[in-house]
Amino acid sequence: MKHMVSIKEIAKYTGASPTTVSNVIHGRTNKVSKEKFKQIQAALEKFNYSEQMAGRILANNGSRIIGFIIQDNVGLESREFSNPYIGELTQAIEYYVRQRGYYLIYHRSKSFDESLRVMQSWQMEGVVLSGVQPNELVAWHQYLNTPAVFLDAFEDQASDMRGKIKNVGLDDRAEAKKMTEFLIDAGHSDIAFLSRGTVNSWQGVDAIRRDGVIAALKQHHLPIETAIIGLPVFMTEFDEWLVQFIKQKFNGKSALFFSSDLLASYALSRIQSAGVRIPDDISVVGFDGNILSQVSFPKLTTIFQDLNLKADQAINLLFKQINQEEILENNILIEGKLLERDSVKYN
Repeated sequence: MKHMVSIKEIAKYTGASPTTVSNVIHGRTNKVSKEKFKQIQAALEKFNYSEQMAGRILANNGSRIIGFIIQDNVGLESREFSNPYIGELTQAIEYYVRQRGYYLIYHRSKSFDESLRVMQSWQMEGVVLSGVQPNELVAWHQYLNTPAVFLDAFEDQASDMRGKIKNVGLDDRAEAKKMTEFLIDAGHSDIAFLSRGTVNSWQGVDAIRRDGVIAALKQHHLPIETAIIGLPVFMTEFDEWLVQFIKQKFNGKSALFFSSDLLASYALSRIQSAGVRIPDDISVVGFDGNILSQVSFPKLTTIFQDLNLKADQAINLLFKQINQEEILENNILIEGKLLERDSVKYN
């Protein structure tokens, strides 16, 4: 079988950088001197690079399309379009894709099969995938023939995908532990962590954040049995659940840690409309640090994750694959920041 030459090998052969070789391949000739362009073009022809790897790109027929696919069956079923996390992340990804001279296609998908069909039908040159469940990673790895970066992908205990996929995320366990320890330091010993779905069904970030909460509670010898609470999946049912939870005086909890700012800010409004004071009567915190946490009243204490940095890292990692550049780290974790605002009472 004939050896398939890489951009790195072409760069070494011509004495150019991988970026310069990539510029020639993708038609960005204004960034390359005429002499170097001819030299690289000759090397590409000598090694039949166009036939092997990028004929359609060299012929200016590349799609120049990058996909951003979010698997969100629940959101599609309930027609939820108001989550600012998705909007902020999509805009950030589009910004960095356009900086590269490419176009972004955004698609919310119900399943792995739908995501794969969309990606293939548009002949995407690269794809960023979010919302992929741990038990789907093996299938993605098996069928994925396109450069890809996952966002917030976590290992399935039944498989070992370390080093096989490219991922950008947050150290969710550490950040959730940090928030729980903050609440404990503020004098709260009856803490609840709340997210949508039954507790046993949680995967991905919900499960990892739960593990961080449990780790902090164990470390401080605080009760765990009633600390993890599953919420209704659909927001339309969340309101009635909150009404009942308020009537039950939050089952004795003094602090509620919601898995997202969307849930936390919704709870803030419903709790206060029932005449319960925040933070005097109950403390509430969230996760994400998006616009909802800034405009809620009171302003929400939360874990901030920099979506601009997340998008930048993801697109950099994706284009390293597209350009066949060396990748030193397959799993990039950005650091979160605890933003202390007005929704937590100090006991």
